[in-house]
Order: sequence, then structure tokens, then C-alpha cells
Amino acid sequence: MLQWLLRRAQIPPLLPDDGLAARSIRYTLSVAPLVMLAWVLQPRIWFVYALVTATLAFAVDTGGRPLPRLAWMGAGGLIVSAGAALATLLAASQPLLVAAFAASGIVYAFTESTHAVALSLSRFLCFALAIGALYPSFDLLDLGAAAGAVLATWLISVAWDLAAGRWRRSTAPRGRNLRALLSARERERQIFALTVALAIPLAYWSSLGLGIARPYWAVLALVLVLRMDFISSRRLMLDRFLGTVLGVAVAGAYAIIFPSHAALMVGIVLAALARWPAQQQHDALGVGVLTAFVMLMIELVSVASGSPGELLAARVLNTGIGCIVALLAVALDQGLQRLARSGG
Repeated sequence: MLQWLLRRAQIPPLLPDDGLAARSIRYTLSVAPLVMLAWVLQPRIWFVYALVTATLAFAVDTGGRPLPRLAWMGAGGLIVSAGAALATLLAASQPLLVAAFAASGIVYAFTESTHAVALSLSRFLCFALAIGALYPSFDLLDLGAAAGAVLATWLISVAWDLAAGRWRRSTAPRGRNLRALLSARERERQIFALTVALAIPLAYWSSLGLGIARPYWAVLALVLVLRMDFISSRRLMLDRFLGTVLGVAVAGAYAIIFPSHAALMVGIVLAALARWPAQQQHDALGVGVLTAFVMLMIELVSVASGSPGELLAARVLNTGIGCIVALLAVALDQGLQRLARSGG
């Protein structure tokens, strides 16, 4: 229908196909207005939730018809808001907060290797819990910022397709296919979920016991690298650690050289623009750019306790802990899987 209307109106396509350049520009367009708004209103915690929600909404942009893609983006906004609200509610109790992280890790374990949309939603649930623990004050303003980010990202997505002259092919997961993927290797997934549930508290309490700030970053690193497949996990661990070190170094140097709010906002936009090209070159580069994006965002809001140097060091150390615990978890998972096969 869209193509027919454009042909009748004799409007040529204005934009190229949805390749790497298109994704980079569209993601930057989703982030840049939020940065400009924060420039006018002064960055506060709502800015973090808006940026994170816009990033997830972009990740779960399934294409296809406008309303179904809005539903998936809205689900992303709900995930971020629910995770942040839950962490705010449980912030005073570390055991309950760790239990919430473990529960989110179990959700991740069951969605791993199913569908990219389901995996993004489960990962960002862990991310939202971490942000809620970092900024335990989620309120109606933050909720409104998340909702506004979803709407803005959706409008940019739809406008892009209108200018391109066609709806992008839908990549939304189908319920029947998801159920089939979840039921496949069911026993392996259950064992993997048990492993993740044990590994998350270990990563958190290891970081806390060593006196490192922000122990939930160790949990995030764990979830980002842990896979059911050992070879994939090992490669991801190395890329995650190297990329994190690179991103922290770049963000730290940038913040020292350009400490003003305006310069930090420019850095965030540049990181958004470089995100996908860097990922295309190497996974470690993609991680590095994403890490720089997150660290510049935290530095801009600057409501976290501790100096920027302490936060940057904590990010690197917690990533190392998360990767080490992930190695132990993979070994445990492999052992339990062999035991289950021999007993079955």
C-alpha cells in the first residue's frame, strides 16, 4: 500500500536500503534529540533512562507495519521501566537485589540462542536493574522520559521507511517459532538457567567482597558474555574485556580533555554514530564504542558517587570479574550437561 501511494504521488525514494550506514544514521537520529533536550533542560537521571530506552527500542525495531513495531518498542520501554522500578524498590536490600538479578539471569538463560528480539529484551532487563541500582530513584519523570523515547524512536523509524519508499521486512518473532525454539534442547536450557542463577550471585558478591564499586557491572559483564556454547563464550569474554578497557580509556581521556556538558554531549552523539560501523569491523571495537557511550552518559549526569576515575576503574575490574565467573560457569555448565547426558 505504501509503495502504491508513493508511485501514484510520483515521489521517488529519498533514502537507501537499510544497510550499515542507514542503521548508524537512524540510531544517531534516535539519540541526538534526547541529547539536545538534555542540553536545554540540563541532564538529570531521566536522561539516562531515555537514552537506554531509545537504544533498546532501536534494537527491537522489527520493521513491518507501524503498529506491531510500536508494540515491540513499547515492550522495550516497559522492560526498562519495570527493571529500574524494581531495583529502586529493592535498593535497600542487597540480598533481594541479587535475587532480582538472578531471576533476570534465568530469563536471559531461557532466551539465549532463540531470537534476537527476545534476547535483547532479557539482556536489557538486567541492564535496567543495574541502572536502577546505580540511580535508585525511579519516578514518574523517568517513566515519562522512557515513554517519550519509545515514541520518538518509533516516529523516526516510520518516517525513515516513508522516505525510503517501503516498509522494512518484519523480523518480529512469532509465538509458535519462539515456543519451538524454547522447547528444543529444553533440558540443556534448564541446566544453563541453573548455572546462570548460581553465577550471578557469585559475580556480585565477589566484586563486593573485593571492595570494588558498582558490583552489578560484574553481573552485566557475565550476562553479556555467557553462552551455552563454550567457544562462543570464550571469544566473547576476550572481546568484552578488551573492548571495555578500550572504551573506558577513550571515555576517560575524552572527559578529562573535554569536561564541559556540551562537549560530553557531542561525544555521546559521536559514539552513537560510530556504534554500528565499529561493530562491523570487530566485536571488541563495538564493545569499546558502546562502553564509551555508557561511561560518557554516566559522566554527563554525574550524580553517581565517587570520582570519574574510580568509576572507570570499577568498570574494568568488574568486567574482569564477570568474565572470570563466566569461565567458571561455562565449566560448571559443561560438567552438568555431561552428567545429565550420561544419566539420561
